[in-house]
Amino acid sequence: MAEDKAKKLLLIVNPVSGKKMAKRYMMKMINRFDEAGYSVTACCTQKNKNAYDITLTRGAGFDLIVCVGGDGTLKETVAGVMKLGKDIPLGFIPLGSTNDFAKSLGIPTDVSDAVDAIINGTPMPVDMGVFGKDSFIYVAGFGNFTAISYSANQKVKNVLGKNAYYLQAVGEFFKMKPFHAKVIADGEVFEGDYFYGAFSNSYSVGGMPVLHNMGVEFNDGLFEMVLVDMFKNPGEIAYLANSMVRKNVKNNRLVTIRHCKNVKFIFDKPTPFTLDGEYGGAFTEIDASCIHNAVRIMLHKSDWVELPNDSSAVKSEDEKEPVEAK
Repeated sequence: MAEDKAKKLLLIVNPVSGKKMAKRYMMKMINRFDEAGYSVTACCTQKNKNAYDITLTRGAGFDLIVCVGGDGTLKETVAGVMKLGKDIPLGFIPLGSTNDFAKSLGIPTDVSDAVDAIINGTPMPVDMGVFGKDSFIYVAGFGNFTAISYSANQKVKNVLGKNAYYLQAVGEFFKMKPFHAKVIADGEVFEGDYFYGAFSNSYSVGGMPVLHNMGVEFNDGLFEMVLVDMFKNPGEIAYLANSMVRKNVKNNRLVTIRHCKNVKFIFDKPTPFTLDGEYGGAFTEIDASCIHNAVRIMLHKSDWVELPNDSSAVKSEDEKEPVEAK
């Protein structure tokens, strides 16, 4: 009998993702991977056994690890692979509410297409982030609305998807406040009252196209430091929203962006952060940095778009000035 040379694949499924549809897709995924020559071992995350634990305890002997779920599931899986210290390629089948990072990388949100993209893809190096002692995949942020991603009710998210975030944002709108911060990005110092701040590696955050056309690259050893000045009147809110819709935040005078490797955030009081849509703790001082080519993710090379990196200052006037409140 010929020796079985099928590659071993560990499939990690978050059963509550995709409006609780993930488990219903499992057999189709397993069959498709089996047809492609993989020997599949499938595991579901549980309340006391998340994707990080499964990856760390079972992942070492596999040729490919595929996780199914939202950004949080991917974050846990990536953290497990990084902790293992092994160069095991990752596949991602996004079934979250917003899927910011997957969309940025060109990963299909249709399950069948995502499976095919893994089977036919190439393991491409992708940068990851470190926030204090924690790792994250695409955003560490503070400020208004950042708590929505981890405080939105899971049952509501299962029914409404990303619209659950928008509904909660309506209530948070009237609680907006400034966050005073000193931020040091690769030695350059910024200080002020900010509506929002982040260290990220994605075109969008919370479904909002913050960094389109900003030269974001996913394997250049740099993340993007983003600071949004606190609004002084409703006209400035409309001014920023207009820039985001037009994907022209680069020319908005309320926004400061730098491409950098290291960032230090300093606050006058403990300030909560979100890491990839989950609560990341509250800090008066915290360091974040980029890990160059930390993991390899299965991607279509044709979808791997490298935009020119413009590291110049991005705090300039837009064509339209904000409307003054009357």
